[in-house]
Amino acid sequence: MDSPRPDSVESFRQVACIAALAVVCVCALFVTSRAFVSPQMTPKWVGVALCAGVAGIAAAVAGRSREATGRSAIEWWCVIFCTAVFIRTYAADGLSFRLLPLTLCLLLCPLARQVTERMGFKYIAGTLALFGAAGALHGILQYAGVLFSGNGNFSVMGSFDNPAGFAAALACTLPLCFLFFENNSPRLKYIAVAAVVLIAAALVLSGSRAGMAAIVVAGLAYAFVRLRIISRKSKTIIAVALITLCVAFYLFKKDSADGRLLIWRCTLDMVLDKPIFGHGQGAFQAEYMRYQANYFNAHPDSRYADLADNVLHPFNEYLRLLAEHGVVGLSCVVLLGWLLWRRFARERTPEKTVALLCLLSLAVFACFSYPFNYPFTWVVAFLSMAVICGGNKITLRRTAGVARVLMTALSICMLCAATLLLRAERTWNRIARQSLVGKTREVLPEYEKLYRYLDHNGLFLYNHAAELHEAGEYEQSIAVFERCMHYYNDMDVQMLLADNYRELHGYDEAEHHLKTAAAMCPVRFVPLYELAKLYDATGRHDDALAVAQQILDKKIKIPSHTVSAIKKEMRQLMEREENRAPATQSGTSEKSDNNTIRQGETPEAEPHGNALPP
Repeated sequence: MDSPRPDSVESFRQVACIAALAVVCVCALFVTSRAFVSPQMTPKWVGVALCAGVAGIAAAVAGRSREATGRSAIEWWCVIFCTAVFIRTYAADGLSFRLLPLTLCLLLCPLARQVTERMGFKYIAGTLALFGAAGALHGILQYAGVLFSGNGNFSVMGSFDNPAGFAAALACTLPLCFLFFENNSPRLKYIAVAAVVLIAAALVLSGSRAGMAAIVVAGLAYAFVRLRIISRKSKTIIAVALITLCVAFYLFKKDSADGRLLIWRCTLDMVLDKPIFGHGQGAFQAEYMRYQANYFNAHPDSRYADLADNVLHPFNEYLRLLAEHGVVGLSCVVLLGWLLWRRFARERTPEKTVALLCLLSLAVFACFSYPFNYPFTWVVAFLSMAVICGGNKITLRRTAGVARVLMTALSICMLCAATLLLRAERTWNRIARQSLVGKTREVLPEYEKLYRYLDHNGLFLYNHAAELHEAGEYEQSIAVFERCMHYYNDMDVQMLLADNYRELHGYDEAEHHLKTAAAMCPVRFVPLYELAKLYDATGRHDDALAVAQQILDKKIKIPSHTVSAIKKEMRQLMEREENRAPATQSGTSEKSDNNTIRQGETPEAEPHGNALPP
């Protein structure tokens, strides 16, 4: 039998790469499942991780040729940085699912290089742009009411948990359409223009200022290169346009912008405490709210008090990098950007220009949001870097063999971790829903079993501690909350800790946690309400009156039945103290205000950055 011709084998590999990339795009952009605690996020991460694991094994097995591609300094730098973060996280937490994104990054680096070698960038760009346009159409149909977004707070968010993920995916795919503007085929040009219009329209409808800023900067950069703008007048016009755009975006949602200024201010305090190496991977969710509470304790009359809420992200990837990995981490990323620019400057091709614009779009988006919370942006970023890096064919016999072994090992670890995460979250989702229908005590043993897999997941620990509290296991609940605060800490955590201590008659500890909760989110009424009740129940009537007066003087940001009932009860408390009459009960014992459901009482995790609109 004749052996397959080299050109037919290469064609098959190209088709296989395109098919694999299409599957990754489907997983990263569209897959959702109510079987998971986070129906929008977990399926995407698990899907991409499984695809990467299978692709890594296939690439390692197929890559038996003695001829290999030499890695550039950029690729080595990415591998070294990801490995360093991996080792640091492992040293702090041991084996946990927190290592999954880092393992994915280590695997994406060689996979992206192989994909860009085996298929031309025009096929990569066309595939990604096609799926980006499909995602944009999904968002537009949501805005038109044809499709349901699944979140009452946002009408346009695609299949993501927040418009930020939707906007990030569109912002980094729009520059890929520019590659086809230079094509000789008029049909391809028209399709590319239609895709740009579709993506831009969806971004505007989503209301994401970060997304709009990203595509405007990428578009201006493309026009700057394409039209060869060199005159001082033209550059001045562009600079004025950018400044005007920034002012317009600020005024468009002024309260939201001011709220982010508060977050950045408190994050800088966090950075100054550990400026060199930072607080560690994932430390922002554990530490930030404590700094926000300290800020309001020091500035009780701050104009930002009405804008503060629970915060899960600083709305700036560079600030998060500084907070978690310090100046060393940020310097590594800056160096990576410089290496990419230097490599691009050596050989400026249309493909590398478009790839650089994708990275520029992500870099701008990262100034105001959190694009790297989503796997699709990582895929686009690594593919873009691989295109810019290029590669020269050299002989690497032993090194290639070692690389295949390492890739196989990483792929197997990725598959195992993704499978375990899939099973653990499905079980968590099932037992959390059972608890909601009154089977709290029955599911506690299953929570204990899951603890070995999810003991580094802050939301799981919060949910577990809340279930223990509901079952009356207050001491165990406190123990789980103490561990939870190493990974996740906000106003709701402090409120439930206070409830636990109050049930155990630890009134001093309960007071401390209620005060912390009130300082974390000064706009909320419930922490102060619970504090007033605690003072009243323990005979500290003067303190109760002072807090009651503070509640009555407090402005209402969002009117609700709960807030009205709280104010009514506080008036009754003050009248009772004045008249020495017995208290009347109004039944306002809710543990969440403004009709907000606590995360511990629902199997759905809150979206990232839910404190502010996009």
